[in-house]
Amino acid sequence: MNYIDELYLIITDENLKIKRISESLVELLGYEHFDLIDENLNKFTDRNIKEFLDQKEFVIFLKSKRGIQFKGYFKTTVLYDYFNNPKGYLFQFLESKDEKMDEDFIVFNTQNVKMKKILERASLVAQSDVSVLISGETGTGKSKLAKWIHLNSIRSRNNFVSVNCSAIPDTLFESEFFGYEKGAFTGAVGSKPGKVELADGGTLFLDEIGDLSLTSQAKLLVFVDTKEFERLGSSKPRKSDVRIISATNKDLVKEIQNKNFRSDLFYRLCVVRIEIPPLRERKEDIPLIVNSILAKKNKRISQRAMNVIVSKDWYGNVRELRAFLEAVSIFTANKEIIDVEDLNSEFVYFSEEGNIEISEEVLFNEEKRIVEALKKSKGNKSKAAKLLGISPATLWRKIKQYKIEV
Repeated sequence: MNYIDELYLIITDENLKIKRISESLVELLGYEHFDLIDENLNKFTDRNIKEFLDQKEFVIFLKSKRGIQFKGYFKTTVLYDYFNNPKGYLFQFLESKDEKMDEDFIVFNTQNVKMKKILERASLVAQSDVSVLISGETGTGKSKLAKWIHLNSIRSRNNFVSVNCSAIPDTLFESEFFGYEKGAFTGAVGSKPGKVELADGGTLFLDEIGDLSLTSQAKLLVFVDTKEFERLGSSKPRKSDVRIISATNKDLVKEIQNKNFRSDLFYRLCVVRIEIPPLRERKEDIPLIVNSILAKKNKRISQRAMNVIVSKDWYGNVRELRAFLEAVSIFTANKEIIDVEDLNSEFVYFSEEGNIEISEEVLFNEEKRIVEALKKSKGNKSKAAKLLGISPATLWRKIKQYKIEV
């Protein structure tokens, strides 16, 4: 076996017709050698290779003859003739053994046309390095989509570092984001890298970016512009090559108008915007998501029970639906099939009177939804948080944010 056969190499002409392919790759894909010679390279790839020929390296899935998919990277080299004219391409496939798409991504198990277009858009964005802003209600899967983009990008071999911006006060911003040196402040007994340094070569995910204060936004803007930073207590500049993905459940355009968010930072973070629709706008996906979650628990659900679940408007979206099914599964441990009577019990809160009013005015106004939930729960914050599909801590923060009297 020679050099080209030991590696996963493919030589094509300028029209991507395969002229030579390594035996090891032919075996991996389960074809015979003669099945592939003079065939177009797209025969066993998940996307049109012509769209990525300007990139030296990109993520790709190869499809075997039996339908098995292999995730990896194509390294591309242009081949030239004696007169320096392009004559074809050399592709090397590097198989990836990293994190797989598991149950964490059931939120994207979809039949919804709009959601399918969003995933197609996300797939294209993953192949570039532009900044992405993901918007959507709480629980729609913004952080999951950010991780999905990372795993389908060339940066998936490096870290995906998530930062909850709403949990970082101004006083800790620099130490959390940029790190610190030993002795930078009382208690700094050693040096510590910040989030941007840990994400070097990978993806930095800024969750709840709309909750970042204007002071912290200004500091972040400098890094976004230059990709340079200094650890707290050091004057030595450092660089970090990161791809930034942000997420928010706020309307940042309105936040800019209200002087709560910097427009210059917004335009740098929002090169591409992806908005995830709420679960109530993609109800055809609820059975897929429910069955996927319950299958992991070796359970099934009756059609009657499924109809009841589909009829509900899940204000906490997939997060609320998942939590609800977790609770139902716990209290039906001895049953294989979940039925309607299992959806109402002293343990599982799922009554008609517990639903929030679904007028359009309430539906699209977070403050009014919170007020309505507090009314329904008679001021009980734990019950109100459960109705909204958010944590009590998040509810408390939003009560303070909107200055709601309890």
